[in-house]
Amino acid sequence: MAIQVFQRPDWHGEAKQLGELFVVRKNDALVATWELWSDQFGFELRLVVGTGRELVRSQVCRADDEILTASEQWKAGLIEKRWE
Repeated sequence: MAIQVFQRPDWHGEAKQLGELFVVRKNDALVATWELWSDQFGFELRLVVGTGRELVRSQVCRADDEILTASEQWKAGLIEKRWE
């Protein structure tokens, strides 16, 4: 089975935000955003929380199925912890 590799923009030495995968809230006060960034080795997923945009977790993915799987797992984990 061949691995599907997400095509990314040419790497020029600096990560660029490509979009948001999801946003969840807790108690109407905290906001967690799951962002997609360019990366030298593929794409980086970043989970940032709060107005100070604290980086809570990140993961570099080389294949598109990794991006979808990680995103779904992280979102499910947050919802399980009462994020909406």
